[in-house]
Amino acid sequence: MAKISVILPAYNAEKTLCTAVESILSQQVPGMEIIIVNDGSADGTARLCHVLASENDCIHVITQKNAGICAARNRGLEAAGGEFIAFCDDDDLFWQGALKLLLQTAEDSHADIVRHAIRSHIISWVRPDGTFAEQRHPTGQPCTIELGKGGYGAFLENSGPQFVWNALYRRTALLGLRFNERCSYGLEDFVFNAAAYRRVGKAVYIPQVVYRHFESAQSTSCAHTAQALLGRIRALEPWMEAEFHAAQRWCGPEELQAVWKDRRAQAVTFLMHQLRDAHAPGVLRRKAWRTLREALAPYPGSLLDTLHDA
Repeated sequence: MAKISVILPAYNAEKTLCTAVESILSQQVPGMEIIIVNDGSADGTARLCHVLASENDCIHVITQKNAGICAARNRGLEAAGGEFIAFCDDDDLFWQGALKLLLQTAEDSHADIVRHAIRSHIISWVRPDGTFAEQRHPTGQPCTIELGKGGYGAFLENSGPQFVWNALYRRTALLGLRFNERCSYGLEDFVFNAAAYRRVGKAVYIPQVVYRHFESAQSTSCAHTAQALLGRIRALEPWMEAEFHAAQRWCGPEELQAVWKDRRAQAVTFLMHQLRDAHAPGVLRRKAWRTLREALAPYPGSLLDTLHDA
């Protein structure tokens, strides 16, 4: 059995894929496998994938028709055989020693999830010297949560944005869990992680930055079109459902009230920023707020309360 399976979806990534793969190969973790899922690329990515696989026995290539990052990651999860699973985007980098540190932390703590700090660069924000502007994320304090001991809200606050590429997962904790393919324009990581917290018994956060994320205009993290914004609006319902049930599992009544209040406020703030960045017309704005109100309706608190909290 491989120790770590790194799942790397690739779409039209011929310019960045080699650098991403090299950053994984340099980790020097024995028994590692890299699963590249070519998601119907139209450039030279397919050829490059097979060149990389021919040069490295630990690289396995899966080719599928273009179905989006969620479907590609799901194919990777189905193929993964490692004791632990990590994710890498096709234009990102693991820093030297990253996977070794995460693996050691997981084994020493017996955690099901180990989260770490990140550094993000916005490719469209280029400084005069040619470097990319950095989007800063507070690193937070190291912390651990164990089922029945509380502290879920503090863990979320310290560990920051809940992406999948800033975490290492024990594979047995993810059995049967898949990315929601309705989330084709973002939020898929948040939904996945909240669902994962409903399954695990222990999670650890370390404040070391071990991953470098690059965000381009084509990233699913961006919603600059009506289609992308509608995709995010559709994802509000599964996101809120996953968030509430994760909080309900980890929190007692008093902590649940505080944590859910914060998660609702996070959703409102997120939606406000999306509508602003997309310059959404009135009809889309009304649809977005109506959808969020419906997504929150089954759970404690009203949208009016949430707007006040945000």
